[in-house]
Amino acid sequence: MKKIIILFLFFIPYVANAQIKDTINLEEVTISADKQGGKLQNIPISVTHIASKKLEIQNINNLTDLSARIPNLFMPDYGSRLTTPIFIRGIGARINSPSVGLYVDGVPYFDKGSFNFEFFNVQKIEVLRGPQGTLYGRNTMGGLIKIYTLENQDYPNGSFYSEYGNYNQIKSVLHYNMPISPNLTLSFDGAYTHNDGNVTNSFTNTKADELDTYSGQLKLNYKPSEKLKITFATNFEDNDQAGYPYAVYNVETKIISDVNYDKASSYKRKQSSNGLNIEYTAPKFVINSSTSFQYVEDQQAIDQDFTNAATYFVTQDRNRKTVAQEFNINSSEKSKIKWLLGTFAFNEDEDKEVIVNVLSNGMIMLKDYVQISKGIAFYGQTTLPLGKFDFTAGLRYDMEKANLVYNYERTLAGNTSHINDFDNSLNFSQLLPRFAINFHANENLTMYHSISKGYKAGNFNSTFTRDEDISFKPEYSINYEIGVKSSFFNRKLTANLAAFYIDWKDQQIYQPVPEGTGSMLKNAGKSLSKGIELEINTRPSKNFDIWLGVGLNEAKFVDYQRDENTNYGQNYIPYIPKYTLNAGINYTVFVKSKLIKQIVMNSNYQLFGKLYWNDDNVAYQDAYGILNAKISVSSRIFQWGFWGKNLISAEYNAFYFEALGKSYVQKGKPIQFGLFAKVNF
Repeated sequence: MKKIIILFLFFIPYVANAQIKDTINLEEVTISADKQGGKLQNIPISVTHIASKKLEIQNINNLTDLSARIPNLFMPDYGSRLTTPIFIRGIGARINSPSVGLYVDGVPYFDKGSFNFEFFNVQKIEVLRGPQGTLYGRNTMGGLIKIYTLENQDYPNGSFYSEYGNYNQIKSVLHYNMPISPNLTLSFDGAYTHNDGNVTNSFTNTKADELDTYSGQLKLNYKPSEKLKITFATNFEDNDQAGYPYAVYNVETKIISDVNYDKASSYKRKQSSNGLNIEYTAPKFVINSSTSFQYVEDQQAIDQDFTNAATYFVTQDRNRKTVAQEFNINSSEKSKIKWLLGTFAFNEDEDKEVIVNVLSNGMIMLKDYVQISKGIAFYGQTTLPLGKFDFTAGLRYDMEKANLVYNYERTLAGNTSHINDFDNSLNFSQLLPRFAINFHANENLTMYHSISKGYKAGNFNSTFTRDEDISFKPEYSINYEIGVKSSFFNRKLTANLAAFYIDWKDQQIYQPVPEGTGSMLKNAGKSLSKGIELEINTRPSKNFDIWLGVGLNEAKFVDYQRDENTNYGQNYIPYIPKYTLNAGINYTVFVKSKLIKQIVMNSNYQLFGKLYWNDDNVAYQDAYGILNAKISVSSRIFQWGFWGKNLISAEYNAFYFEALGKSYVQKGKPIQFGLFAKVNF
């Protein structure tokens, strides 16, 4: 039955299209993330571009929804927005600083706890795979995600969007653009998201995954001349989330118990991101300055044992302030020799208090962390054209310093004892080169080869019980990539193929602390990640869009001696699907009517290969697929329709971990569906 549903949703457009013979070319995409206006099919970087229409029709509402829609990109659902682990080509981080970078309208996001937010009015998303440190200020070892929201218009416009789905899912978004003068425009966005949740805590008889989020954005564009552009944007989000929908799991029998813990858990977050971008365009160069300030204040309350036994309850209060300045100057689009020079500096101040309540004996453990991290980087890249070849060379010098002031006290039976405190600093620096050769065989075929060094600085662990676990070392990688970018049939079809090989040293590996309450990072000796990525897009007619994205990824430990008795060499690295696949079809029916302009039907399928949950490769998730669909009917000012996710009710585990001698999982989301309406004014 499931196979029949899949075939029905995917091949209805073929039948409807049988009599249509008009053809239209694919739009030639210019990549903003290239910083020099490079065409997608011409640059020696593996990059995926998703335009706003594709985001809308695929119902992509946050970063987690990008899983598998980008080849070899995977984001497991952690169970709260406290952290959003993200992996590209096997490189990622479950805890501490992310290995994949995120920019929103030119503002870098430093903390994974800020990554999971609701999208609204996104213009496009670009995902660059591999290190990007010679083009961007914030160093990125695994890749970079660039999100661009809608540009302000020079005429008034607005819209209101609302949707309702099962589990009482509610989403409302208001957008309004208001020109103040010929050179100054202001836009406002406000959004509300609610979900009752689909998991019930049987002990408290309440939902374990309820969500309420309020968010907004204010953007100001000032363009006093054709040469100067100034943009200021401020974003705010208030997130109130129940958590965590974890259940005890039997690895051998694969039996999942009910979610059943005695202490109500939650995650609350307020965050603000503010950015000022100034761009000056001269005849032969462009100067850009980006100044940003981010503030995150969050509170976590969690039943650490996730059972109905009164064992552990942990609260964490944190506030983080980050200031960053990025400045670069690069050649104009018309320059034959492309070049860029930049510098980047940041200061990050975090204050965190963790209280562990041992409910069995009344003990209270108080841990206070004050950490200041700062860094500066200088980077540059140049591309020299010689006939049909382009030669690219880049270099980055990165310096970071981290200081941690730590205090640990324990109270039992009214008596407080001082356990530990210290004030330590860590310093790191690294040179990161990049080389690439691009061969333009003709206007429809480009081949490239690149070599780049990846790097992620060491840091302090947020949880530790032994002196040797206080900090961890940097990790390094050498990234080799070859690729082919091609177009056929007068650009009616594009096909891009890339192969990569990553030689990885001192990988920062997630491990539970010895007592089991918390997690930390340790360094493995050597790892390898290799794979292939294929992306195909075609538009055989103006009614019809088809795409396919496939990623194959084998990521393994080569040298990983966990302890004197345990060697994980040749084991698979956790949280990395062996393959990902995304296939989709859009079919548009153009209607000659005053009431209806067009009907758009979409079906897309996400497939995830087998992945392992831990270093010993005992627990794993078998391959599974998720089918989604959406139908949208629109007129000049009004749009409405229906959407569905996981329509074949695939059963899978979205997250797994071990603590206190037990295994726990979070089940994947069941079938979801809803209806929506949007009015433009």
